[in-house]
Amino acid sequence: MTSTPAWRRLVDHVMAVPERIYEHWSSTVGWDNHTVFGQQYGWDGVAWCCIFDWDMYSDCGLAAVVPKTASVAGMTAWAKQHGQWSEYPSVGAWVDFGGGSHTEIVVGFDADTVYTKGGNSVKAGASDNGQGNGVWSHSHARRSSYVTGYFAPRYPDGVCPPTADPKDPRGGKAVTSWRWSPTLTCPPFPGRQYFKLGAANDYALQLQTWLQRGGWGPAYRVGPSRTMTALDLAKVRALQEHYLADLGPADGLTGPKTWQYAWQVAHGLRKK
Repeated sequence: MTSTPAWRRLVDHVMAVPERIYEHWSSTVGWDNHTVFGQQYGWDGVAWCCIFDWDMYSDCGLAAVVPKTASVAGMTAWAKQHGQWSEYPSVGAWVDFGGGSHTEIVVGFDADTVYTKGGNSVKAGASDNGQGNGVWSHSHARRSSYVTGYFAPRYPDGVCPPTADPKDPRGGKAVTSWRWSPTLTCPPFPGRQYFKLGAANDYALQLQTWLQRGGWGPAYRVGPSRTMTALDLAKVRALQEHYLADLGPADGLTGPKTWQYAWQVAHGLRKK
């Protein structure tokens, strides 16, 4: 879809997810673990820090390079079995906090600190008795005992992300620091044929991911897919109806402007 390295697309996408509370509060159980991320994953109402990590990769067409597990311990075991475990941070890595207690995605690091963003967590400085409730960014001392290690996925394009590992098996040269800065631009519109009913392709998956993030139309039972269905067309119509003056007629057919508006809302660049 783009010549941008996979790791860069991934971290840009992670950083574009709005930081806020995503769960619902119940007087009987507290935060209930029900989120759009669990719905997308296909298992909702459970601890979702690993689920968030997997969703981020899936959104970028990278689900095949990471294990689909809701268990931090399971993720760590898989990484070690596949030679993708490191004591050093790298951009896009899944960090294991507390020996299987929590995970987030690495979005930057320097000599002393690792910067992460993840789900089922709390805003920095806040407390909710360990439950977690949303998507938030954090920083931790790299050598803290809380930082157990990192799962460093191999990207299909073969490009190694910025890494602190002097012997990174993916071939990258270690750097002392890397911090994310925004370079988001809407991907070029690929053509109307990719969004017709029944069309199956990565562009359809990308559009559906944006529509889900924007909360348009009927909810998915499972989550975005590579195939355009009647439900997806209904979600496109909901977007078009909301911006009817700009995107009408509301026919469910995706053109360049509908594609752009779906991207802008999903990334918080246009008010709904």
